[in-house]
Amino acid sequence: MKTPLTHEITRAIVEGCHLAIYSSIKPGSIHRLRLDSSAYYMMSSCLSVIDYVEKAIEIGEKVRRGELAATSVEIGRLVGKALREAYRWTSYHPYPDVVVPSITNALILSYVEPEDVVRESGELRKALEIFIGGSRWRDVRELVNALKSIGADDMVEHMVSSGITYSQALTEGLSLAEAFSVLGSRWPGFLASTPREHVVFDYVKKLIEYYKRYRDGVNSVVALYLDIVKPRLPEWARRDVDKAFSEGLMASREGSKTLFNLDLRLRKQGISFEEYTPLLVATTQLCVYEGLRV
Repeated sequence: MKTPLTHEITRAIVEGCHLAIYSSIKPGSIHRLRLDSSAYYMMSSCLSVIDYVEKAIEIGEKVRRGELAATSVEIGRLVGKALREAYRWTSYHPYPDVVVPSITNALILSYVEPEDVVRESGELRKALEIFIGGSRWRDVRELVNALKSIGADDMVEHMVSSGITYSQALTEGLSLAEAFSVLGSRWPGFLASTPREHVVFDYVKKLIEYYKRYRDGVNSVVALYLDIVKPRLPEWARRDVDKAFSEGLMASREGSKTLFNLDLRLRKQGISFEEYTPLLVATTQLCVYEGLRV
């Protein structure tokens, strides 16, 4: 049975994905003014797993009420089914680093039901530890099998090269926390799904601060994106980012022009930061639940 919380969290998951992907202008990444297939596939990856998002919400609520033991939750199987559904829905172009955080965000939000995501970030991290840190080798096996079945061979190979194998998961008691940490070293979106990292909650705090400053969800998301990628930019591009901030980013014609030109120059030089969009998705989902709006 769907509850009011189900609708509230589901809307936050979808709208967070929408804002993170389409907010313009994010130099070096996808945005509304530069639509290509990756934008469609990324958004569709989120939309395709709504049923599993709602299932995660149901599980979180039941565990919170004591109707279900956290140790009995087969999180690996849930994630595996969601990945396979995204694979079918997106015509075989899923984004696992969008699917997985969407599921885990729904799970921890429903379990904690926070009144303030920033103040209760510690409780949300504890929830990740309960569900993800408390997962077992069977959950890792389900994840690996699902990634293989959807053709994500690069992710499987990265896990294996980092020591995440069936035998190690069984003998050393590895959980999905270790698996997501390893995957997050190359695909940052997975960092939102492991209790071993706190970067997403740091970004949540920063995004809410930007929203209080700009009172504009799109400009706030652009600002956070620039914070994330700025340390990875060449020096000339960092100067352009500082200039855009001083001009108010997308709130002014001057700031918009600076970002537009920076985006063009980065693309001409083949510099891309698309891999950080799923991390931005996970962060924005939590912030939409907190109250961030377009």
